[in-house]
Amino acid sequence: MAPTVITQVTETEFKTEDGRTVPHAIPFDKDEVPTVEEFQEWYDRWHSVFQAEGLLGPDGESDAEG
Repeated sequence: MAPTVITQVTETEFKTEDGRTVPHAIPFDKDEVPTVEEFQEWYDRWHSVFQAEGLLGPDGESDAEG
């Protein structure tokens, strides 16, 4: 599976290259929104952690039901 590419980050959500819009669990203050590059690094790091812990399904996405 190709890695998720982040294209935009706002105070309340982030957007991905494939068109998904995902809300942040904890919103950022307006003056503390990370750059796309910073957020991409965080996203990739946590994705690796979740994957190593077996918290992601075979498609690389969360197994959590929502």
